[in-house]
Amino acid sequence: MKNTIIILFLLLIYYTDIHCQVKSAEELENFSIMSPVQSSITEAKGWAMQDNGKWAYANNKIPHTDSRSNASRPGGLNQLGQDNFISIELRKIMIDDVQYNVLIKKYEDGEFEFPFLQREWKSFRSIDYYVFKGEKLKEMLPEDVPFNTPYLVDLNCYVAGKIKNFEESVFMGNRLILSSYATGVIGNFQASQAGYEDAIIRAIQDRKVGKIINDGNLILAVYPIKAKDKEMVRFKLIKAYKHENLIKIQTSPDNWRDLFEENFYEVGFNIYSNFIRESQAYFIELDKVITAYDSNYNWGLLRYQIGDYLGALEAFNKALEEDPSTDDFLIYSYRGNTRSKMGLHSTAIADFDKAISLRPKRIIDYPNWIRNYFNRGVAKYYMDNLTGACEDWKKAYDLGYGSASEYLMDFCGEKIK
Repeated sequence: MKNTIIILFLLLIYYTDIHCQVKSAEELENFSIMSPVQSSITEAKGWAMQDNGKWAYANNKIPHTDSRSNASRPGGLNQLGQDNFISIELRKIMIDDVQYNVLIKKYEDGEFEFPFLQREWKSFRSIDYYVFKGEKLKEMLPEDVPFNTPYLVDLNCYVAGKIKNFEESVFMGNRLILSSYATGVIGNFQASQAGYEDAIIRAIQDRKVGKIINDGNLILAVYPIKAKDKEMVRFKLIKAYKHENLIKIQTSPDNWRDLFEENFYEVGFNIYSNFIRESQAYFIELDKVITAYDSNYNWGLLRYQIGDYLGALEAFNKALEEDPSTDDFLIYSYRGNTRSKMGLHSTAIADFDKAISLRPKRIIDYPNWIRNYFNRGVAKYYMDNLTGACEDWKKAYDLGYGSASEYLMDFCGEKIK
């Protein structure tokens, strides 16, 4: 009798938990999906003017202004510096069918268990995140770069926040992983490792429905420098409040001319340029769409970028219904990749076959066209056709796709010179 009661009790807990999860799933059905990292900065020199008039620098950290007192700082405050970062990343997300980017700064952080006494320091890593419209990327690096002239970009953030100690597991509600309920996500979607992506999406959703009011903002200060044969970029991430008068004051030339006089990060111009341009390449100019085919094709690309593969497949199918005789191999390439990510490898191979048959006329398109052999090989591998996979990877390699060499060596026993 006791065992029966225990079993019934456990079943009650199980069904209650399932009921709560289903309810939460319904509430979260409109959550978007955040793309993988599009671009990042992982190395930079941090410079700081010392009180003796000399400059000090550190890797990925802006040092304190007085090196002589560094040893006397308690806990890990000296290691944190004035500012530091592990990586600065750009990702993409859609909010109400509008393209946004998410700037994520990961950094070393910590706190005292007893702050007043400054005792028992605990080190951990945190994240600052800033969500802003994708159009701002053009301001972050104009086409006509103003070398030797600093400029500021107000990102006018949709939402901004901090996730302290992000490497600890983050659970929401009934331990739900929000990405499981996003439109078009299937079983092999790459889930969050630490949960911070879901926390950011939660903040976006709360901002969207009015549960929170965003007062956080970010101003990016940029100083491209060209001197003889060197091109560098100094930059600073300036936390700000989203208040009209404060932003006017902060962005006034009278107040930011000396921004780079005391501290900054510095990277090669090519590093900063790639950081912006690589992410900008994912921005799609929807207002330039002319035909229904173009419209559906572009929406397919947008859905594919953020990992909504079911939505992408639907859009690509609609585009091909509008123009079934198109000679654009790329739509078949994207649809093949989409189907592969959904585990539909057989139909993906058919798409790659079609893409390969549409040999491009422009030389500039050949690198993307050649990748169809490589991607078809991957699909064949998952269909347990290793011989066919190796043949396709060899073809891709022979045509100039160097990345296929690793697959040929690891899976096919090929010795690549």
